[in-house]
Amino acid sequence: MKNRTSGFTLVELMVVVLLIALVGLVATQIPVFSLSSWRKGADRLRMQRDANYAMIRIQRKLRPASNDNVLSPSILEIDQVTGENFSFDANTLFYQASGDASKELVIGGEDAPFDVTSFDVTNGDGIITIVLTLKMKRENVKTTLETAVKPRN
Repeated sequence: MKNRTSGFTLVELMVVVLLIALVGLVATQIPVFSLSSWRKGADRLRMQRDANYAMIRIQRKLRPASNDNVLSPSILEIDQVTGENFSFDANTLFYQASGDASKELVIGGEDAPFDVTSFDVTNGDGIITIVLTLKMKRENVKTTLETAVKPRN
């Protein structure tokens, strides 16, 4: 009769511990990767949503305006008499109401996960073309929206 003790060897235990550690490492990385992807997608969605909102707001203010506005590439003047305008400054687009000295934030700012990289306005044949470009701060993703508006007056 052989005198044999049952149990696991040290090598077998080390292999099992290593396999459990690898499975645990992979299992913890899946939620971290998913959360990172979720945040990037949410930031991109916010950028596109805010850009769309800004363009709709500009269109609504510009439609009843007069057609003889003097436009510069970074300032969209809605009413020359009252000074109502949209202006682009320091990666942010502002709106200044008529008779109001303060500027209202339209899109951008320090809290936004993106920068407004350009706001271009051109006037040709009575149609005002607006191009708004935004870029994510943490990744190389850009969104460009373009619209053309024909003022009614």
